[in-house]
Amino acid sequence: MIYDDGLVLLDEAGVTLRHYYFPLATKKFVPYDKIRAVDTAVLGNWNGRWRLWGASTDDQWLPLDVMRPKKDTAVVLTIRRISPVFTPDDPELVARLIRERITAPA
Repeated sequence: MIYDDGLVLLDEAGVTLRHYYFPLATKKFVPYDKIRAVDTAVLGNWNGRWRLWGASTDDQWLPLDVMRPKKDTAVVLTIRRISPVFTPDDPELVARLIRERITAPA
């Protein structure tokens, strides 16, 4: 385990987003080799801060996080058509750790 805050788990294989799928709150696993880019985004009143779970736009999905309204930064993974957008406790650290793993030589 590299990082774990209860909602997001980073390990040597990839990113696990807990409480991802609606309505059963099952997890989603994203291997590092499937991630094309990782970014951080500022959450505001109109772009996801109040979205506790679900789609914020046609191409983004937010896993369940009841504490999201108290957070101000999200991590966005570009993988395929739908990008997971999640709010770890330490978004800058999580983004850096993922970037290190997706740019590391094989």
